[in-house]
Amino acid sequence: MNDPLVSKVKLKALEEIIAAARETIHRHRRRFLQRNLRPCPDNCKGVSMLGREIIGCTNCGSPSGDKCIREDKFVPVFTKEELAQQFAEQLRNPEILLREYRDVTVFLWVLGAFDKQKKTLDETIVERVEQSENKSRKMAASGDGAVTPVREHPTGGNNSEAETRTGRDPEDFNR
Repeated sequence: MNDPLVSKVKLKALEEIIAAARETIHRHRRRFLQRNLRPCPDNCKGVSMLGREIIGCTNCGSPSGDKCIREDKFVPVFTKEELAQQFAEQLRNPEILLREYRDVTVFLWVLGAFDKQKKTLDETIVERVEQSENKSRKMAASGDGAVTPVREHPTGGNNSEAETRTGRDPEDFNR
């Protein structure tokens, strides 16, 4: 079959796919950390709960679960390293990947990370994507001109690339 559209399709190099997957995972990791390190009673060790409902915070005296009154009294439930580990574990759980991170799931599927018979994730592919990210961060930190520096974003919600480009809050994406 000589389909004229097939001749116009250009496949991406494996390195380009891995780089795009790495950027997507980095964006999701940053949002996960921002959401879980945000000073509010929901993320604070001093949270006051009535059943499953958050009624305030004993550390800052906040009467609601939405806003921390005194951010200097905020004590996060998890450290940044613990949250990063939780995110890494989520990337290895196919159910969470499919429910929360569909775009990452597609990248991993394209890279061949899913085994149809076992319904598990090929750890070597996930590790390869993560190693590429770690390698690029090390190269960026060493000042080698081969890789553009990886920008770390502050935990503030107003500095994201997506908001700068589109004028929309980054939480609006992927919904």
